[in-house]
Amino acid sequence: PRFKKIRRLGALPGLTNKSPIKRSSLRNQSSSVKKSQYRIRLEEKQKLRFHYGLTERQLLKYVRIAGKAKGSTGQVL
Repeated sequence: PRFKKIRRLGALPGLTNKSPIKRSSLRNQSSSVKKSQYRIRLEEKQKLRFHYGLTERQLLKYVRIAGKAKGSTGQVL
């Protein structure tokens, strides 16, 4: 399952040092469709979670703490 995540989300150094083999994109014809804002945010959140090995609940806790701190939430995270 880790390589599926790496293929889907791109390079995640926290999961493995191996690089995924490029698969033929004939199976996935829908990749040329423009990504929605929801999908972009979801993929970025998943990259963050898998890279640092966090659960959904832990990530939510850190985001709440960063939101209360002074400065940009992204920079505080």
